[in-house]
Amino acid sequence: MPVKSLFGKTVHAIERSLDITNKRHGLITSNIANLDTPGYKAKDIDFKSALKDALEGTSVDLSRTNPAHFGSKVFYTEPSSNGTGSVDIDKEMSKLAENNLRHRASVEVLLRKLSKLKFAISEGGR
Repeated sequence: MPVKSLFGKTVHAIERSLDITNKRHGLITSNIANLDTPGYKAKDIDFKSALKDALEGTSVDLSRTNPAHFGSKVFYTEPSSNGTGSVDIDKEMSKLAENNLRHRASVEVLLRKLSKLKFAISEGGR
């Protein structure tokens, strides 16, 4: 029996969720790092559509070096008309906190799933 079938679809969904939150974290922190860069375009990923695409295996916009990688739609915010970047620190910090909560929730679900598996392996403590 393949190992993937042992865990079911839940672990696959959690894995994709963690991949997306990791990638989004990198984009948000890059936005914050470029706060004062003139003409910088803020980048982000729509978590819900990226997760949907990753689970369905559709809509690959980026070049992939490995078939296991997921495609995601990165969108850019246009810089302001006065030549400064498009980064609003308050919005970026809010996005970072939201992304952190999603990541932590995914980790918690994974830990609970593995805890159930550990319980089953130990025959419920018999």
